[in-house]
Amino acid sequence: MASLPTYEVTLPLPPSVNVMYRSVYRSGRIRVVVSQAGRTFRHTCYPLLKDYRKPFSGEIALSCVFYFKTKRSDLDNRLKALLDVLETNEFGFGLFDNDIQIMELHAHKKYDRKKPRVHVVVTELLSKEV
Repeated sequence: MASLPTYEVTLPLPPSVNVMYRSVYRSGRIRVVVSQAGRTFRHTCYPLLKDYRKPFSGEIALSCVFYFKTKRSDLDNRLKALLDVLETNEFGFGLFDNDIQIMELHAHKKYDRKKPRVHVVVTELLSKEV
């Protein structure tokens, strides 16, 4: 049996979605923009993703293990920032084209005070003909 195509990468721990984005008032409208912390996270991750120039275009399964410094950290609050940075970016690299492709999502929470991070495994799923 052939193994499914898989990408694996370890990235810095993403910021909370509360820190990643901020609302600004411009031209009479409220807009959501990426904060400085969010831009720093993205620019830190981009070099680590540069080898992934052929992102999966079909359905995928995503498994991630978040390693937090403390037990007070919120798992779901980090997922959005992670998914955003894993999508194909303006430089042409990423693990998938759009998060709409994610059919399975597994997130695990562990602790490592000395080295907070997230380990990601993306697997392309076999297409199922109906």
